[in-house]
Amino acid sequence: MTNLRSEFEGFEFADPASYEHLLTQESAMCWWCESQPATTGEHKFKRTSLARLMGDGEVLVWGDGERRREIRGKSGIKRDRYGVVKFPKSMCAPCNNVTSKPFDTAYDIYAQYVEAHSLRMMPGVNLGSLYGPEWRTKSLNLARYHAKHFGCRMVRDRLPVPQSLRDFMNGAEDMVDGHMAIITTDSINKVYGRGMSISPIVPWMDRDGTRFTSCVMAAYVGPIGIRYEWVADGIPDQKRSQFFHHSNPVINCFRSEEDVVMGNTRKSGLLARFLQWVNKP
Repeated sequence: MTNLRSEFEGFEFADPASYEHLLTQESAMCWWCESQPATTGEHKFKRTSLARLMGDGEVLVWGDGERRREIRGKSGIKRDRYGVVKFPKSMCAPCNNVTSKPFDTAYDIYAQYVEAHSLRMMPGVNLGSLYGPEWRTKSLNLARYHAKHFGCRMVRDRLPVPQSLRDFMNGAEDMVDGHMAIITTDSINKVYGRGMSISPIVPWMDRDGTRFTSCVMAAYVGPIGIRYEWVADGIPDQKRSQFFHHSNPVINCFRSEEDVVMGNTRKSGLLARFLQWVNKP
């Protein structure tokens, strides 16, 4: 039995009612291109990853702290009877199935690697070795896959999608108001092991409640995740070291999901620090 999780359980910041007046209206158009009808829903967890986790007849158990659903057999993944594998329809078919195909391919290579290796004790993820000579392009596509994933979650929760996220998916190589980092979280490893989990969005408002000022969310394959933070007023260059700009980006360590939200890292383990020392330029 493998666990899937798509919300923080027993963990809450702001009451959504306090920012309801800032939420966007639901739209029938694709949030990415904004020109075609939204006819498809992006997978919360890639179908290929779910199939690998399921193996030969294993049961996947999905939960969000309130509900629990069992997914049995490959047909159960495809059918998505309970609506737990996919986000609501918010993208057009060309964007979701064609334009973003290189993003999905880069992610699947990465996910298979993370599933097959114990990385929690390592100092980083060697994208240069994983992707070879094209690591720069494929690392950007990996990040753009996550941008698509995080954008779909924003739309689901009716938060405004930053234009920088769309620009990044359209070819920009950075986001001045967005940051992505590779992380590992002790509490995720303890509870979900090799399962997959995604967090909800945790947003902040200004004191007057007139606009959103930032938000944080994360998505995990086992205990290894990608953390995305958006800051309305921008993130200084020295604090915006994007994982996709490095051939061997560091794994940032957190004790709990609360620490992930607040950005409070812990010191990496002895082995990771030793390997960092051995391999430092």
